[in-house]
Amino acid sequence: MNPAAANAAAAGAPAPAATPAGRPPRPRLVRALCIGVVALALLEFVIATTGVQILKLPPATDFASYYLAGALAREARSPYDAVALAARGHALGLAHDQAPFLYPPPFALAMQPFTRLSYPRARAVWMLLCTAALIAAVVWTGALLHRLATRHRIENRDVVWIVLAGFAFAALNSTSVHNDIRAGSVGIILYLALVAAAWGVLEGRATAASAAFAAAALLKLAPAAVIPWAAWRGARRTAALAVAWIGVAMLPALSRWGWTIVPEYARTVLLPILRREFPFPMNQSLDAVLSRLLVPNEYVQSWFDLPGLKHVLAAGLSIAVAALTLSTLRQRPRHPVLLPLELGYVVLALLMLMKITWLHTLCAMLFVWPCLMLAILRAAERGARWSRRAAVWASVGFFLSSAHIPVLWSWLRHGPGVLLISVHLVGLAILWIVSRGVLRHQDDCL
Repeated sequence: MNPAAANAAAAGAPAPAATPAGRPPRPRLVRALCIGVVALALLEFVIATTGVQILKLPPATDFASYYLAGALAREARSPYDAVALAARGHALGLAHDQAPFLYPPPFALAMQPFTRLSYPRARAVWMLLCTAALIAAVVWTGALLHRLATRHRIENRDVVWIVLAGFAFAALNSTSVHNDIRAGSVGIILYLALVAAAWGVLEGRATAASAAFAAAALLKLAPAAVIPWAAWRGARRTAALAVAWIGVAMLPALSRWGWTIVPEYARTVLLPILRREFPFPMNQSLDAVLSRLLVPNEYVQSWFDLPGLKHVLAAGLSIAVAALTLSTLRQRPRHPVLLPLELGYVVLALLMLMKITWLHTLCAMLFVWPCLMLAILRAAERGARWSRRAAVWASVGFFLSSAHIPVLWSWLRHGPGVLLISVHLVGLAILWIVSRGVLRHQDDCL
């Protein structure tokens, strides 16, 4: 008799079931298999995506805009001078005009070290950094899930491992991640910042959460909207620290360019974005989808010529999404274990409401689905009748938001194909609706 069985017999308790010699317990086997899936998915990504793309030099990338903005910043010239930025690109041998720099001033300063390298080498270094950030984000998501599983008091930990394995495989093969690594954009880093913020909020780590919120806002201005959410949920120190971090980051920019850089950023970047139409197939915002359907443009063959109706629908639907989101946030108090999901809910709303939501920007919401699934799993363990339906729809939403649709193919730019281009927005909307439903049934998830 083994020691555990002997102790159980001595205490008058039934002996545990014997495990066949040389055969690990089932939970350990499931965990090992899931860790293997995650490791293989990461290895496949590094070899087949980063390893291939790092050898190719596209004619135009987001990173080129960052690099050129950093070069202008080194000379104390404005990174928002689109003409100067394009001219600098041509001087470096880039055949195409690069996209204007659309990011906060501190970002341009942060790109200065890369300009000490040649453009091809700097792009390779940036791609390696983004790959490292992606690996870190996936690992951090795993840590967040296991903390959530403990806080939710989930009984079946096998399912938690299976969710993590499925998430890693789907995320690493999602269109957002693949587009981001090719474009050299900031979606992956934004994902890392937001999953770190979700972890910090869950654990009550004000310094970590505030730094993550500030980093997200400095990478792309729109995520700054989550800082008031943190204050609303009682994390006032986190929100105050995030504002302080942003202020500190702005000091070198003000020193380099003076106070005029802020109104220049608003005048040359923010206001034109609000006024223009962006019907590009890569844009998955609510406004862009309506533009593709109702406003004639050079990128897709719209079905109608109704710009007035488009503006009415865009305003009405945006107000509806914002109002419904705020009504859900009014539910107080929110249990701390659901704060990462609520943060994801706000991020989903922002992605739909932004004027420009490129496919690679969808990396920002990758942490939402696993957090959502764990809340649903806990509700299922408690017998909630709505949980199975919610799990199916959440998975459908995640699949659609991550699907590889060839949005740039010409046959998708007219007829019914125009609807297929916008399937990623449908996925965002489904995830947002399911998240709202789960948050409104929070008692079932505790």
